[in-house]
Amino acid sequence: MKTSNPPDLNSLVAAVKESKKYRDMNLPDAFLADLARQASLTAGKPHEIHAVFRKMLHNVIAPYLEDIDYKDEIARLENSPSILSDLPNYCLEIMRRHASTRERIPYLEKFFNTIFLEIGAPKSVLDLACALDPLCLPWIRLAEEATFTAYDVNGSRISYLQCLFELTFPFAEAIQQDIFVQPPAQHADCAFFFKEAHRLEKRQPGATARLIKALDVGVVVLSLPAMDLTRHHSLESYHTQLVEKAVRSSNKTCKKIKVEDEILFFIREGASR
Repeated sequence: MKTSNPPDLNSLVAAVKESKKYRDMNLPDAFLADLARQASLTAGKPHEIHAVFRKMLHNVIAPYLEDIDYKDEIARLENSPSILSDLPNYCLEIMRRHASTRERIPYLEKFFNTIFLEIGAPKSVLDLACALDPLCLPWIRLAEEATFTAYDVNGSRISYLQCLFELTFPFAEAIQQDIFVQPPAQHADCAFFFKEAHRLEKRQPGATARLIKALDVGVVVLSLPAMDLTRHHSLESYHTQLVEKAVRSSNKTCKKIKVEDEILFFIREGASR
């Protein structure tokens, strides 16, 4: 079976990989190729495909753009390991520089306490589309000899996380992978999927259901924001419907718990409600 992209789609992928905005991320070819294929299905002329592709890429990546130079951070960790002597404060420093993790800082302990009161102490965790969520590891209660595997498409971020893991969390591993095109195949006690399902649905409607179905985990802990970025409009009803729709056709249960500005959904195998 022929799997290569048509030349015009290949050129879109190549242009992104060479662009100043995205070059340092070293985004996976499979991820970019999937976006290019999706764009080609919704547009006809080359310039229209290009515009749709760029918009889709922006929608997926832009929320995670930050002012962190990961190469500089890796050098900082390697040259000044003493900054890790107070690991929680170091993690908070970096988390404050990323919008999604910064929002959670005021209720960080309550957030993870709620999770682990519900699911116990897992022995294996997958962190899907992780961004900088792994920096919450000082607040994450794992079982002894547990494993923690983080997935993200941003290659420079994954390199940084792997460097941090090797210095501080030897039980953890960072992998560059598009979890939509290639969901993790290994079994795990639970999977974290924080503040990403709404963007995954923009990439392709029904993608959340497809991902949940593909995972071999005991429980998916999915979170979504309860308010919009302006804090003027509640998103609780809309995001609850999104998750309920994703599990409706499956043999899974979904328990909802709101923690401050974030809604937690615990998705498990069981009779549908």
